[in-house]
Amino acid sequence: MTDLGFSKKIALRYLWSKRSEAFISIITVISVLGVAIGVMVLNIVMAVMTGFEHELREKIVGTDSHIVISNRTGGRIEGWQGAVSEVAKVPGVKSVSPFTYNQVLIRSDSRSSGLLVRGILPDTASAEQVSSYLRDRGDLAKLFNPPSVTVINPAGEEEEAQIPGILIGRSLARSLGVFVGTPVSILSPQVSSTPFGLVPSFRRFVITDLYSSGLVEYENGVAYVDLKEAQKFFGLGDAVSGLEVRVDDINRSATVAGEILNSLGGANSGFAVRDWTETNRPLWEAIQLEKRVYFIVLLLIIVMASFSIVTTLIMIVIEKRKDIAIMKTMGASTKMVSWIFRIQGGVIGALGTVLGLALGLGGCIGLKRFGFPIDERIFQMSTLPIYIDPLNFIMVGVAAFLICFLATMYPARRAARLEPSEVLRYD
Repeated sequence: MTDLGFSKKIALRYLWSKRSEAFISIITVISVLGVAIGVMVLNIVMAVMTGFEHELREKIVGTDSHIVISNRTGGRIEGWQGAVSEVAKVPGVKSVSPFTYNQVLIRSDSRSSGLLVRGILPDTASAEQVSSYLRDRGDLAKLFNPPSVTVINPAGEEEEAQIPGILIGRSLARSLGVFVGTPVSILSPQVSSTPFGLVPSFRRFVITDLYSSGLVEYENGVAYVDLKEAQKFFGLGDAVSGLEVRVDDINRSATVAGEILNSLGGANSGFAVRDWTETNRPLWEAIQLEKRVYFIVLLLIIVMASFSIVTTLIMIVIEKRKDIAIMKTMGASTKMVSWIFRIQGGVIGALGTVLGLALGLGGCIGLKRFGFPIDERIFQMSTLPIYIDPLNFIMVGVAAFLICFLATMYPARRAARLEPSEVLRYD
């Protein structure tokens, strides 16, 4: 039998045999449960943090574009049709859509709010994405062909009028107290000269539908109109504010953005090309930092649980002093004795880790299936997001086992240093 085989056999015998000291058995069970609870909590928290990251990424990338092409000076893009043709040829580009982006004030009969109005074209990827936020996808057609509404003319009489449509978020509709079919006023900060002086541009729009993207702040701050109506209202002519690009693989957005810039003429082309990771870099960096901090802090739970493993092994060393002395007298080396207690601690750590992984997986599945309600106004989602990432479970399992194994070093060293003559003389 090899040295390691001998140590393994004795370690398992000590671990599973009925000891005279029941207290040590209780501590062993507590050690396993302590490690299991620490691993379970860490896995669930990591699944929640990863879930928040994935949910926010899906919602932000869904509501915004993967890549945005704009004028480097912040102005309009003239002759954008040629740029669309060039960008569409870049490998990995799925679609290219023009858009306008302007700040306005929206007013209902009793309330008002600041708003960003985004102009989009029908039958584009932008329109398809917006339609996915509607209860009935077909209702987006009303945005480009709004029904007539009843208005009061200057004479105080009701009459049917054709006014452009606007699509706003459900959250904004609640705060303004408006519904589908309600006319609203849009005021632009751009002023025009009249006999009465400089006045802001003003136009009436009718709410054709309400969208729900899952991001409350986005619903409160962004509305959609027909691109042609936006160009007419803001005096853009045929120019647009930018081009939004959607790619086949969002993880390659940064690479595709560089290729798009090169296809448009490089850094001297006058275009600025930004992908979604650059636009939301502060948010992603904050989430990654928070995940690392949570991982380190919650790992301390496992470190505390490993102290009970140290206590258990020290108690076993004290109880088995005679056995250790006899084994060393019969030829067992210091290394063999040391490995007996390392294997014991490793088995306790492995049992706790495996049990914790199983409990963590079960907890994640339960939370994902039944949901845990949270305040949608704060977290931008109605239930706690859970994303089970195998890599997170592997990292937690490896870290927990290593901590538990390192906790065996001191008890194993103490057992290996016992002198048989000293032990047998007084016992």
